[in-house]
Amino acid sequence: MTWNLTAECIAFVIACIILAYSRKSYLTPSLKNRIFQVCLIITVAAIGLNIASTILIENRAIELIGLTWLITTLYFAATPLIGAAYYYYIYATFTEARPRHAARAALGSIPYLIYLACVASNAWTGSLFYLDETGAYHQGPLIPITYLVFYLYCAMCFVRAYISRRDIDPAITRILIFFPLLAVAVIAIQQVFPSYILSGSAAVCSLLIVYLYLQNKQISIDFLTGIPNRQEFSNMLALEQKHQNPFTAVLVSVDNFKFINDKFGTDSGDAFLGSLSAYLKTAARTPWLYRYGGDQFVALFEKDRRSEVDGFLAELRARMAEPWQIGDTNFVVSCSIGIVDYPDVAASSGSVTNALEYSVEESKRLGPNEPCRCTQGMVGAIRRKHRIADILRRALAEDGFTIHYQPIWSVPQQKFVAAEALCRLEDTELGPISPAEFIPIAEETGIIVDMTYAVLEKVCAFIKAARDDYPDSPFDSVSVNFSAVQFMQNDLPERTIDIIRASEIDPRHIKIEITESVLVSNPEGVAQFMLEMHEAGIAFCLDDFGTGYSNLSTILGLPIDVVKLDKSIVWMTSRRDFEGSDFLGHLVASFAAMGITVLAEGVETDEQRAFIEEAGCTLIQGFLYAKPMDGREALGVIGGSDSCEGSPT
Repeated sequence: MTWNLTAECIAFVIACIILAYSRKSYLTPSLKNRIFQVCLIITVAAIGLNIASTILIENRAIELIGLTWLITTLYFAATPLIGAAYYYYIYATFTEARPRHAARAALGSIPYLIYLACVASNAWTGSLFYLDETGAYHQGPLIPITYLVFYLYCAMCFVRAYISRRDIDPAITRILIFFPLLAVAVIAIQQVFPSYILSGSAAVCSLLIVYLYLQNKQISIDFLTGIPNRQEFSNMLALEQKHQNPFTAVLVSVDNFKFINDKFGTDSGDAFLGSLSAYLKTAARTPWLYRYGGDQFVALFEKDRRSEVDGFLAELRARMAEPWQIGDTNFVVSCSIGIVDYPDVAASSGSVTNALEYSVEESKRLGPNEPCRCTQGMVGAIRRKHRIADILRRALAEDGFTIHYQPIWSVPQQKFVAAEALCRLEDTELGPISPAEFIPIAEETGIIVDMTYAVLEKVCAFIKAARDDYPDSPFDSVSVNFSAVQFMQNDLPERTIDIIRASEIDPRHIKIEITESVLVSNPEGVAQFMLEMHEAGIAFCLDDFGTGYSNLSTILGLPIDVVKLDKSIVWMTSRRDFEGSDFLGHLVASFAAMGITVLAEGVETDEQRAFIEEAGCTLIQGFLYAKPMDGREALGVIGGSDSCEGSPT
């Protein structure tokens, strides 16, 4: 009989390509990924043996009868092994989601072991095949077992995927159910047309589906840098935790990468990231380097790693002190470095990532290229941070925030005419939590968005009560702080206006307070929002002027109504030994020429008050006049401000 090997040869080439391509993969060395490599090797070997056996049988060379018998025997042993390997691949896929018993896994080998015994006994029984004295090939009476074992494993693959379908993603389950059905269909076609050898095609069709959807290295590789991505890092952490292997993770975060993109262009930025990743791969001397985020990379060092990590850090700090050359451009860039030891400090994969991010933030505070190794104390701070985030969510859901108001004094009118709304978190299981602690957490988690809307609603209700109870009061407005995160919301103008209109107050009684860092972070979006709100009658206050980015050019052309001088400016310029005491007067005059009112905050002494008034500030906020107070007390102070004329309380 003559067989058609065309499909088998094509399948062999495809299998070899997949094998060669996947060998360069950076997939996590999990059991599933290792078994897939075994599947590839077995498939390539089985198809190659099938082709070689067929060619030898067709030529019937007497002098090669021993080799023909050996190759054919190996082929019979390898072909059903493909089915067994694929079954264990499915099994390993589900063990990543839910642990399985080793005894159950061992049961999957029984059909192949029984079949292997038949292959081993074939030498003297000829039950599967035999070669006569002329080299002619003859099938034995048990030859159907070869197909039955293959069909059995396909059925076992299908059943295993079906009964474990709830353990993993439905899309993956569908793939794992489909490929054994496809293999059965191809083998069935071969039995209908026995002259066409399709067993390798059946295996490769299944192999290709699994590779493209589940094992393709493009799933695991970052396109720009060519190293594994964050998902693979998470997979590696889970694997290390599962096997309880100690390791150290080092997170390298580029400082001010946005500046590189803005100054030199995104192409230069991408080229720099590529150069940095190539350098880190060489310097770290570990196969486990990942792109953690846009400008962040993480290296994982296994086992006895302290000296390796220290050497890497020393080399990294020296390199970052030198310029990088991208094209014709040279620049020096620094980085922040976080270090976490598992399980010494962080005891789970989730806590490792949290600790890495926290230690990087601490590294930024230490200075350029200064590494920060996470400690147990930091882990405690991370836990507190997460508890506060949970408290914030509950407070938002249960109306657990309170609003205090700090009245603002008008120097010309000698009355309280406005207030700033300050969010407080007082009744919690951790006790009162300072805004300096919970506001950054609210911003980081995004809770600040709904918090701000909730504060705005309460402020509107406060204003309505003040206007209703004290219609003749000089009370003018309440300031509400808006975070930079707020300006990432597409519906910010609509929601802001809707809340104010629903409260039935005049929009002019609301001032939105922003910092200059907000303007810098999103200048176009913030400017557009300010113009829309100003048209609706809402005023704006620029907070913390004198810190960070402050300069007059930033606010030219923007509808700023009030500039609030930071307390550090007030305290410094009001000191008797401060040279250039007329500086503040010139600054206030400059703002006045622009039609902007100046408010001085942090006024706590009579000397500061006198200096501020002499400089021309018309609004004052500080403990000398009034501390933050609850709504009821604030209503009495603001509404009854006639009784407060003259001196500050």
